[in-house]
Amino acid sequence: MNPSLSDPNNHAPELAPGDDWGDDEAAASTRPATAAVLPPRRTSGERPVAVVEPAREIGLRIDSQLTRGDASDAPRRLEVQEISGNVVRLQQSAAAPPKVERQLKFHERPVREAAGHTHGEAAAWGGSKRHSTRWLLASGAAVVAVVVGGLLLLPSINAPNQGRDRKSAASHLAAEEEVEGIAAMNALIARQPEAMRLFRSYATAGRWADVVMLMREDQAKDGSLKAHWKPLGVSKEWWPAADCSWSADKLGRDYYGMLEGELPDHTRFTAYFTRSGNNLMLDWKATTGFGTATFEQLKNGQGDPQEIRGKISPAEFYTATWPETEYQSYRFLAPDGVASIWCYARRDEPANARIAPLFNQGEIVQESKDSLPFTLRLQRGPGDASPNQWAIGEVLFQGWVKP
Repeated sequence: MNPSLSDPNNHAPELAPGDDWGDDEAAASTRPATAAVLPPRRTSGERPVAVVEPAREIGLRIDSQLTRGDASDAPRRLEVQEISGNVVRLQQSAAAPPKVERQLKFHERPVREAAGHTHGEAAAWGGSKRHSTRWLLASGAAVVAVVVGGLLLLPSINAPNQGRDRKSAASHLAAEEEVEGIAAMNALIARQPEAMRLFRSYATAGRWADVVMLMREDQAKDGSLKAHWKPLGVSKEWWPAADCSWSADKLGRDYYGMLEGELPDHTRFTAYFTRSGNNLMLDWKATTGFGTATFEQLKNGQGDPQEIRGKISPAEFYTATWPETEYQSYRFLAPDGVASIWCYARRDEPANARIAPLFNQGEIVQESKDSLPFTLRLQRGPGDASPNQWAIGEVLFQGWVKP
């Protein structure tokens, strides 16, 4: 063995003559020779014999692994090596010299010598200077010219703002008129009970003298209406139903009211009312749909067509006398909704320009209007025209109530 690999704590014992070091060949030569004996062979019918192992004792086993101490396991101490025993002190050994107070000494400013000319400054800089009279007059004239020129240019400067001012004033005026109109409409709507009493007096009247005080002043003075007026023959006990419809609509700058309901014979009526000062008056012409000629007369090419009330709607009925390239066709229906005639307006005349836009809806889909009330002045057509075909000479006003 290599002596360098020997363990000083684990010494091998001394070798004795009778020691056996596991040499198989030597052991075999010294072991007595015995024959090998096998167990008897088991037949197929025999059951194997269970090998009963001896019961193991169950108990508590305590082992302790003790370690042996060695002299080398003694605690080691830190080795302290002193480098130097001298200590560097930060304080100075000598005392600091005392502070000396600052001594102030006043030095008088030397007198500045007057220079003849300084760079960038005139010799009389800082001194007062008097201007001549001519210079003062010229300066005043220049100031006056600037002020006068500014005043002359002021209209042209303010010209772009005048348009905005006019628009602002117009919009403000329109807003005031709208507010006043709403107030007038609300005041008219509140007078429904008065309108119902007024119409009852008209419906139950039996004489012209009983209704003339209920009508508009301009209609009451028209003597020709006396011949056209007819009593409705309603009983004195009749009153308009409480559920009558009462509404207001605009008439120029004013408003008019409409009372709708049924008479005792279940026929519908629409009565129109306007204001005369603070009084509510009946518009007899609009209520009866009065015209200077009846639609039966107009269908036969007869009657006075100066003032005709009815409902107009666009049509597509054209003839050689009334070509589509020159005229716009309309159907004019009587106020009672029974009789009707054909009317034509030239496309380039004011009458058609006033009626057509009310039925042209444009590209945006809107609520369609089948017919609208108008008061027209008609004219007879050419000689070859049918008797029930009339030309629209003038639109007197939209609706049946005269403004």
